[in-house]
Amino acid sequence: MSALLASDASDQLFLGPVLVNGRRIPDQEIYAEMQYHPAATPREAIYAAARSLVLADLLRERATECGLCDSDTDMGGEDFDRAIDQLLEREVPQLKPTREQRYDYFAANRQKFTSQPLAEVRHILLAVKPDDEGAHERQQKVAEALLEQVRNAPDPLLQFAQLARQHSDCSSRDADGSLGQVGPGDTVAPFEEVVFAGGTGLAEKPVLTKYGWHLIYVEQLEPGRPLEFSYVEEKIGDYLQEKLRRQMIDVFLTELVCAADISGIDMLDVERVAEDGGN
Repeated sequence: MSALLASDASDQLFLGPVLVNGRRIPDQEIYAEMQYHPAATPREAIYAAARSLVLADLLRERATECGLCDSDTDMGGEDFDRAIDQLLEREVPQLKPTREQRYDYFAANRQKFTSQPLAEVRHILLAVKPDDEGAHERQQKVAEALLEQVRNAPDPLLQFAQLARQHSDCSSRDADGSLGQVGPGDTVAPFEEVVFAGGTGLAEKPVLTKYGWHLIYVEQLEPGRPLEFSYVEEKIGDYLQEKLRRQMIDVFLTELVCAADISGIDMLDVERVAEDGGN
C-alpha cells in the first residue's frame, strides 16, 4: 500500500468529504484511524488515515464482489483481515525470482553477506550503581590503576587473569575473567565497540557501561568472512519474493484506485507510484 500512500500530505490544504464510489468515509472513522498513522503534523496524519480507509473500503468492495465478505464487514475485524488475505491470494500473481535475479542481488550486495565476527574475550568488571557518582569516580581510578599493572606486567594476559580473580565483580572472575566466545549483540554496545574495533590484546582505556567500568582483553578476533552464494541463495530468494509480492500488491491497489470514483482526497500520484514501485 506504500505507493498509494506516497502523495505528499503537506501539499494538501483542506480535506473535504471523502467519497468512494458514492460511499462516504465518516469523519469520525478518519479521526479514529489517525492513531495508527503517526506523522509530523495532525494534517498529515489525517490524510494518511483517510488514504488507508479508502484503500480498505476498495478492498472490501472487491472482496464482496468475489463473495469473500459482506459489504458491511467490519474493516477492523478478523473476518475482514481473513477476506483480504484470500483476496490478495486470488488476485495478486505469485512471482518467484529467477536464479539469475537472486545472484544479481547477491553480487550487488556482497557486503551484506558475511559471517559474524567472533572474539575470545576476558574482562574485569568494577561494578558501579548509575546514581552513585562518588563510587563512579573511585572505580574509574581503580580501573586505571589495574590497567597500568597489566600494561607493565611481563606477561599481561597472566596478570589480567590474576587481577580478574581478585577484583572483578562479574561471575566470570572464576574463569580468570573469560567470557568465552562472543559475537555482535552478545554484549552491551560500548563493550562491543571496543571488542570488535579490530585489534587483539589489552584495550587502551577502561570502558564504561551501565554495569560499571570494564577492563577488556581480546585474546582472539575472527573477522567476518564472505559467505558463498549457495549458503545465502534461499534467504535471498525469500527476500526477493516478498519484495515482488509487495510490488504486485501495489499494482493491484493502483488498479482499484484508478477504476474507482474517489473524491475529497488525492489518492494517486502516478509519478511517485512508478518511482516507489521500482524500489
